[in-house]
Amino acid sequence: MKRTKEWWARLTREERSTLVFMERAQHWFGSSPYYPDDCGECGGCGCPSLGGGLCNLCSNQLQQILKKAGDE
Repeated sequence: MKRTKEWWARLTREERSTLVFMERAQHWFGSSPYYPDDCGECGGCGCPSLGGGLCNLCSNQLQQILKKAGDE
């Protein structure tokens, strides 16, 4: 779905901010010498996540915001 003015209007200010932050954090892979090689930090909250990208909690939050805005 195209993100029109009406699409963005369905979200609160905090949800819009979270959406942009989480979409950018999806592609970030933070590593630490304390984690195994196949783990990294979640780009959203900094918790360990398998493989990189967003953890389950942040991924679910992103999906809920997209669902509310109209992306199915």
